[in-house]
Amino acid sequence: MSWEVHKPHIYEKWKQYWYHTHPPDVAEYSWNYLFTGGKEIRARLFCELWQYLSPDATVCAELAFSIECIHTASLILDDTPWMDNAAERRGKTTLHLVFTQKKAILMAHDIMYMVYLIWNENKPIHISLHDWEHFMKDKLQRLMIGQWYDLERTGKLTDLASLKTGVLFELVTETVAICTNLDREFWKIWGNHLGILFQWMDDWQDREEDTLLHSRNAFNEAYDITLLAYGQIWQKIERDIGGRWFQLPFGQFMKTYFTRDIPLPLQSSSLSSLSDLFLSYPTSHLPFLYHILPEWNTDEQRLYNILHDRNNVITINNKNILDIEKEDILIILREKKQISIKINEKDIFEINIQDTILLDFIDILNLFTENQLVKLHGKKFIRSMLKLSHRLHPHKDTLITQYMNIYNTIKERLWLIREDEWEIQPEIVDSIYHEIQLWKEGSGIVYQLQP
Repeated sequence: MSWEVHKPHIYEKWKQYWYHTHPPDVAEYSWNYLFTGGKEIRARLFCELWQYLSPDATVCAELAFSIECIHTASLILDDTPWMDNAAERRGKTTLHLVFTQKKAILMAHDIMYMVYLIWNENKPIHISLHDWEHFMKDKLQRLMIGQWYDLERTGKLTDLASLKTGVLFELVTETVAICTNLDREFWKIWGNHLGILFQWMDDWQDREEDTLLHSRNAFNEAYDITLLAYGQIWQKIERDIGGRWFQLPFGQFMKTYFTRDIPLPLQSSSLSSLSDLFLSYPTSHLPFLYHILPEWNTDEQRLYNILHDRNNVITINNKNILDIEKEDILIILREKKQISIKINEKDIFEINIQDTILLDFIDILNLFTENQLVKLHGKKFIRSMLKLSHRLHPHKDTLITQYMNIYNTIKERLWLIREDEWEIQPEIVDSIYHEIQLWKEGSGIVYQLQP
């Protein structure tokens, strides 16, 4: 069955969840904003590809919805003042203008938590939960690296298209392959290249606008090379899925969309297989320390040694971390000034507290990725020393549960209180203070790190 057939039931189920977890006025506007008016291309592709490849198996359309939700969360971030600063999306006022910037980020977090619930509820029986979650982690990490490339205006345009756009299409096709026991690697490559074409078609249509805005555009930067590669990728995608696909609604849409308005090269591709066009982009560790000194490397062995050596004096705003009391924590959070962390009087990094709260308690990737220190909003965010130790903890599942318990106890209040008071909620102060006490006793998370 097509996505349009599955959609009403799925939307009704998760709309009830959304309304239950948000104030009525917030729920109504945000649900209509987030889940109406879009093309839902990824969900359509998911359902029709599944039916095409495995017609006798029931399509797990909730997974299609979860991938569409990831795309929706990314649009929230793209529209914020830290990114494109857009005033409208699909004819509606953007969320950060209706509900403020922090609450827009809070909604992105809520969508990603919904993704987490859907993803785990629909795990195929033949794959372990660890492998199923790791599969998603890898995709989200690569998606964020694509966003990093875009913000830094770095990386090749093929890299950018493959990571920022191709990854979600790759997630669609590889998920279908996993669920239907088909060749994961082939469909991963096929889906990533399909995403590259979607990105490049956007570039083709936006050539003049991107020139005026000084935005990166593959055709503006390398017209002949991009057009030739586009034609080669399209030929491979068309050949390797077979002609019957293009008799289906989404296949017909694809052929029209990718070939109608672009002057495709006449020569046939000289490549022997689709994989010849595919470049592997491994997930790398993103930089996360701000003003870091060379002698303080951030690998786990170094961090383990630093935090366990009692000869090292760690200070926060010139006060020994062992002497910090709840009132000190509250003052640091309330003042919203730069937080200076030193080891043996040497500056390690500074934290902007207004930015820290966005990652510490409203981190859209906290449930999936080990590398939570990502660049969002056009500038570098980093966690506090305690959150850094949490990231490296070997028992992350327990930490996620603890984190979500704290988050869920304050989430409903966040919609009702002033945003400048979010970070001084008692649960947050207590959590930080409690971990410091455990560390002093030699039993905290820091002491459970493995070298």
